[in-house]
Amino acid sequence: MKKLFVAAILVVSSVAAFAVAKEGIGFGYKDDIKVSVEVEGDKITAIKVLEMKETKRIAEPAIEKLTAAIIEKQSVEVDDVAGATYTSQGFKEAVKNALAK
Repeated sequence: MKKLFVAAILVVSSVAAFAVAKEGIGFGYKDDIKVSVEVEGDKITAIKVLEMKETKRIAEPAIEKLTAAIIEKQSVEVDDVAGATYTSQGFKEAVKNALAK
């Protein structure tokens, strides 16, 4: 009986350790921003932009800052990046949308 219980715990813990990627979309300054959010359990481990038509020289640094802040805080409730407000809001909306799935 103990062996069966230990085996069941190992299976459950190994399943929980896998990252799951979820996709979400939010509307930025110019168009949709599509992201992939990797989650392990309840923890956000990575965020990648899949599609974006924002101005790269403005959006990319803002998204880098937002990604780091969201992963650090484990929440989309972070401040927008000045000068890229609409992009920030669209990116956070996309992440929030992905996490809701």
